[in-house]
Amino acid sequence: MEENEKLYEQVGNYTKFKLIEMLIKKYKDKSLDNFNAIEQLADDITQVLSTTGLKFYNELRNEFDK
Repeated sequence: MEENEKLYEQVGNYTKFKLIEMLIKKYKDKSLDNFNAIEQLADDITQVLSTTGLKFYNELRNEFDK
């Protein structure tokens, strides 16, 4: 497997893990049967994606600049 493929897999696996962790923590006992709950879920997912994206961007910033 190429280095880039390994990196993409690592980023994808970490992002998936963080999304599942958040869903279990915040939504295991909640129902998504109204607009406000769905909107909150979308906000939470966006926050997880932003956080994981920034984590890997900061770690790999020098790699992207090459």
